[in-house]
Amino acid sequence: MNLSISQGSRRLLAGSVFVAAAVLIGIWLMWPRQHKPVVLHTGTSHYVVTTTVGSSRIGTTDIGIDLARRNGDPVDRATVSIEAIMPLMGHAEQPVPAAFSGRGHYRATGVALMMTGPWQLRLSIDAPDGVDHLTVPLVVSG
Repeated sequence: MNLSISQGSRRLLAGSVFVAAAVLIGIWLMWPRQHKPVVLHTGTSHYVVTTTVGSSRIGTTDIGIDLARRNGDPVDRATVSIEAIMPLMGHAEQPVPAAFSGRGHYRATGVALMMTGPWQLRLSIDAPDGVDHLTVPLVVSG
């Protein structure tokens, strides 16, 4: 019994395998996945600030702010707000207040990031040690 495959059948089989592999790779690349939070570190002359962005994708996100004095003591009595700004396009969202959530932790919910590209998060900190403003860079993806 001779089981030889014709040249045309081989091409059809190779083409089918190639198309199936391309479809599987495309599905894998476009499959939605959980993105890890983006953690950014910065500071001022008064404070050390860690900003944690829940999602750096288009849409709204929650942002956590850890605020400490330069000596490491948490700052518990501050008024903190975040303004999302995209300087290249002239976009600026309304400042979102960050609620105190304990031991130097503040959380702003529903911060809007409406398009991809380079953004700036402008933080305003009004605390007993002084008022500070700082900008944290953030790249937003689709």
